[in-house]
Amino acid sequence: MNVPRMFRAQVQDRCQLQRLPQARTDAYRWVDEWIDGVEETVPNFGLNAQTREYQIAWRFVTNSGQDATVIRPVIGANGFPYYPGSSMKGAFKRACSPEQKMQYCGGMTNGETHPGCLRFHGGYPKDLDWIEQELVDVVHPQEGYQVKHSGDNHSAFVQISLYQPLLVFGISSSQELSSQEWEQIWQIWERTISKGIGLRVSAGYGQPINHAENCLLSVHLRGQGLASKLINDEGEFRPNLFKAALRGHTLRLLGGVTDQATAEKITKQIWGGFAGRQGAIVGQVGISFEAIDLTLSTFTYTPNYNPVNMPIFNLREGRLDILTMKNLGALQTRHLQGLVTRLIKFSLLLGGFGKSWRRVDHRLFYPDYFQNNDKPVIGCHWQLLKNFSQYGVVVNQLQDITTFLNDCYSFMALRYCV
Repeated sequence: MNVPRMFRAQVQDRCQLQRLPQARTDAYRWVDEWIDGVEETVPNFGLNAQTREYQIAWRFVTNSGQDATVIRPVIGANGFPYYPGSSMKGAFKRACSPEQKMQYCGGMTNGETHPGCLRFHGGYPKDLDWIEQELVDVVHPQEGYQVKHSGDNHSAFVQISLYQPLLVFGISSSQELSSQEWEQIWQIWERTISKGIGLRVSAGYGQPINHAENCLLSVHLRGQGLASKLINDEGEFRPNLFKAALRGHTLRLLGGVTDQATAEKITKQIWGGFAGRQGAIVGQVGISFEAIDLTLSTFTYTPNYNPVNMPIFNLREGRLDILTMKNLGALQTRHLQGLVTRLIKFSLLLGGFGKSWRRVDHRLFYPDYFQNNDKPVIGCHWQLLKNFSQYGVVVNQLQDITTFLNDCYSFMALRYCV
């Protein structure tokens, strides 16, 4: 009997989504078997539910919890992936005032449970377009290898996620509500979704294109260089490269003014992370990125007459949003603005973002390198597209490297290590 991989244990020769190279085969078979079972009828919330649509800027991932080592999506009616209503309610409550929380979501009063008036139906993709996108995603942690040099082998792992889905969310009420109150309810949900929904939100997953109130800093950039590879060797521009770079530079700079344990602790407080038995730490900031004008292509070189293809990107315009992931005071917000502004300048001054960030793009600055077409693409090149301010902070021209490094170290020491 041919048991679908969705129901097989994650063991050798059965199904392994969490380990390469077998995941190259099993992950795509898992997805193909799933898609074959999806009905063409798109789920709907019924006539009594109010609905709103939100476009996700990059990828969206939820975790069904089916397996401890693999992130697989929550799958609902007709085989559709969805964002559960329980998760929607929990996220909604965090954006409510105490009075709103009791009215809309319910709670305990004088030892008695009182139901709220709202019912959260979760969210589904609006149509079947998500099926045509690349669903096999990759998690590739590299901090230990890139920054700490701790001997980590920086292995890649598989997860299943939706690419730029248009999600429809549904809410209904057990009471008759006015149009003004419904508008207030959706404003609360927009504040909620602006911090991201699902998993890995600080790295750019589950982020809408627009952010209502939690945008700390916005920067318009252009860049070119090597694109990341997915499991099938296809290229993809992955916005989580910005968080990886900024987090890595935070740890590097803190390592210059304090000991290792303190540097790692502060980095996790700012960007999030894991603290062993204490579990996950929610960071103070995260990222969201919109690729406004992006082209992916392939560069082919022929060492020893054997063609090798390398995915490359040309980002003519993109907007990087640095988001606050917690409710912060005015002073802490100002400190974080100063930190992130310096980190972005530091990244651009000393390299860039993404693969081969430590080198300049040889196509621009050393074209003779490619004259025999037997060498790979090396380096990247990033620029600030224009001055862009948010809440009084302006990221503009770079400055003398010595002065700038001293400025970075002084800021770190004064704000985070003293």
